[in-house]
Amino acid sequence: MTDVNEDPPSEDERRARLEAGVLAIRAGHGANCSSIGSVIDTIFASAVLGGAVLAAVVASLGREKVHVVGTAPAPAAPAADEPTGPTPTDRGAA
Repeated sequence: MTDVNEDPPSEDERRARLEAGVLAIRAGHGANCSSIGSVIDTIFASAVLGGAVLAAVVASLGREKVHVVGTAPAPAAPAADEPTGPTPTDRGAA
């Protein structure tokens, strides 16, 4: 980098620095990043896609409301021969 007080390098100096330090220039998606950068992009994109698929599956498996068809049967009344209170034999037992 140049200091604020220095003159910017000439075009020939810039070209010489680039030719000495640049080995290759690649074209395309993520061309001049490291390989780990490309992997991170791919992982991020697959995580976003996976999240969208998961949300769609969960939404499709949502619970449905229960629809009752007809009327529910009335609860059965206790039989007449079953005692509902204490019996005389319970009172007399000591």
